[in-house]
Amino acid sequence: MSLANAASGLRLVLFGPPGAGKGTQAQLLKERLGVDHVSSGDLFRHHLSTGTELGDLARGYMNRGELVPDQVTIGMVLDRIGQLPCGQGFMLDGFPRNTNQARALDESLTLANAAIDRVVHIAVADDELIRRLSNRYICRSCQKPFARDPATGAPPSGCDTFPDDCDIYQRDDDTPEAVANRLVVYHRETAPVLDYYRERGLLTDVAGEGAVESVNESLLHALGLTVEV
Repeated sequence: MSLANAASGLRLVLFGPPGAGKGTQAQLLKERLGVDHVSSGDLFRHHLSTGTELGDLARGYMNRGELVPDQVTIGMVLDRIGQLPCGQGFMLDGFPRNTNQARALDESLTLANAAIDRVVHIAVADDELIRRLSNRYICRSCQKPFARDPATGAPPSGCDTFPDDCDIYQRDDDTPEAVANRLVVYHRETAPVLDYYRERGLLTDVAGEGAVESVNESLLHALGLTVEV
């Protein structure tokens, strides 16, 4: 049986701190398992850019400098899940961010006679995360990430996707000081959610400091899946 067939109805939550490679692993899992990748960040951008009712509601809070309430975020994610064909699996990325959101997700799935199957946390030491993100640069045109030259420490000179129209830059929140602060917030907000799922026997920690393919194999193993032969 192929991985995609084995995972067709899998409902997965993927956690990982900034710089853990969660985005890369989410894309690989999407390709290998054929499950929908539901990213809270992508959903926010979609609703804001298309002016949906939820997007306008979120924009109102953001324009006032207020945090977007849980119910708005929950509404966006549950709306997206509700659009999936019955029985189709999904992979949540960036949601839930707190136990209130986790409980709302559980309640919604219970009403649909479903439940989260597995929660995987990609664990990477803070000092390695700071090193990774401090060396990360982004292309404004395609959002592709680049790293400093490992030999010279020089920033990347250009982007191979848009060689004639690129602007390689480092995000303000990727400086060592900013990354350290981001990690403090991540651990504070995420620890209770991880405990919530750990108490239910759903959580698996996967080491995220190896090669991309090696980490992906560990993720598949954590999901009880094996590579096609």
